[in-house]
Amino acid sequence: MILIVSFPDNAHVNRVLEHITRPTTVFDIADFPSRTQLNVSFSGESTGVNFLSFTPPGLVEINLAEIGAVWFRRIRPIGLDPALTDATSRLFAWSESTEALTGLWHAMECFWMNPPAADEAGQRKIRQLQLAREVGLSVPETLITNDPERAAAFIDQRADGAVIRKAFRNIAEAPRSTAMVTREDRAHIDDVRYAPVTFQEFVPADLDLRVIVVEQEIFAAAIRSEPEYRTDYRLGIGSAEFSPHRLPDDVASALLALHARLGLAYGASDFRVTPDGEHVFLEVNPGGEYLFASDRTGQPVPQAIAASLERHDRDLAGAG
Repeated sequence: MILIVSFPDNAHVNRVLEHITRPTTVFDIADFPSRTQLNVSFSGESTGVNFLSFTPPGLVEINLAEIGAVWFRRIRPIGLDPALTDATSRLFAWSESTEALTGLWHAMECFWMNPPAADEAGQRKIRQLQLAREVGLSVPETLITNDPERAAAFIDQRADGAVIRKAFRNIAEAPRSTAMVTREDRAHIDDVRYAPVTFQEFVPADLDLRVIVVEQEIFAAAIRSEPEYRTDYRLGIGSAEFSPHRLPDDVASALLALHARLGLAYGASDFRVTPDGEHVFLEVNPGGEYLFASDRTGQPVPQAIAASLERHDRDLAGAG
């Protein structure tokens, strides 16, 4: 059986489900513990781990020992019962529910895309850049700091328009796009003391790339944007031109090595291709989107994810 830990209205999940033929269950963490029961028993000589999911048309009971593959993708927060109104009680219920699920994940000795711990660690930009350099990928000159003096020196050592700033994570409450550092930004450089800022040398590029890795398969899409989106292609996706792209063999090998170091079976990376053909790595997102690229290039990313999950599920079934 294949378990998908995500949520039913996720377009990326739904597209993969179209290509899966083996028994599959989608578990939304937002249903736990208010609408989903978890029962784990250790008694006598038997060890039983059962996962009870209240999904239409009724109660579905899953023996975790029968799960051969898990796709862990963009989860929602735990859903506590609204009847639990006391703040301390809610905190305790959240803590206990989190501990139970975390323990459950570690008890499932099967194929994961991606293991939750690897998914969490793989999102950390400092670790990504450290490992990317170690495996031989080209990365931009970067400074991450909350020291205004160091930030000012990094900017002043480069020409106007040669440095960008970016956030670690683009949260909905305080959205920040990747942008060129302006003279106005430089004038407010003391604000860096409030929180670390990532400064990078701007990489002039002919193309941006969204590169999807599914185990050992690589699907690279070239994105040619309008000039006004040269610092962040995401803002101009609607008017951009997409086409399949082949990574140079050394870049492909280094990217797979990065995935191996991070423990990722899936990842969506962003690269820039400079006018002289250099492929510069920017970041990898362990749960990154692929449909905006695969739909416009025809690359079979959903099929590859489905095939990977089914292959590992069959391996477990065969071993049993």
